[in-house]
Amino acid sequence: MIVLPIIVAVGALIIVAARQANPEPVVRTATEVESGASYTIDAQYPQFGIAAIDASIREELTQKIDEIKKYPAPVAESATKANALIARYDHAYIGPDIVSVELIFSIDTGGAHPNTIISGLAFDRKTGKRLELNDALSLIGKSIAEVSASSSARFLEAFGEGFFSEGATADPENFSSFSIDANSVTFIFQQYQVAAYAAGPQRVSFPRIH
Repeated sequence: MIVLPIIVAVGALIIVAARQANPEPVVRTATEVESGASYTIDAQYPQFGIAAIDASIREELTQKIDEIKKYPAPVAESATKANALIARYDHAYIGPDIVSVELIFSIDTGGAHPNTIISGLAFDRKTGKRLELNDALSLIGKSIAEVSASSSARFLEAFGEGFFSEGATADPENFSSFSIDANSVTFIFQQYQVAAYAAGPQRVSFPRIH
């Protein structure tokens, strides 16, 4: 009669110790603010406490920072006095098998308006490996041709003759940016990819079957 409670108590202690050793990941916002003679950087980006995933996210940001630092300074008559990179994030998801987030980069290099680039990232939570297009297609049980056809039909309905059809052809590059949550895979189309700048970035979601 005494043995069972002791076993249960020991089991509970083991579970608690395991959770403390391997805590559930949470999203922490890291920041980076920097300025130079020809650039300014204002970045907020997610860190999940999973080393491989955090490093990959940081690398994505570093690439954009390096690009803005190397970009030629605005000309004297430009309304933009310094090139600017603003980084934020959205749709952060931590699931039992997948971690995903969208990094949003606003880049101003002195043109008529800033350009927004959305980088959808998804990772295998256990290994930290970044998921590729074939992984995303497997989750929704569709081929790239099927995703292309469905996306094109939606854009044609939305934009008519203003639809840039080449931006949604079955070219893997057109579907390289995607995010994942518990129920869906969302493909992200950048500004100018499927419609004029004023239309902004576009998204098409498909339900997960796995």
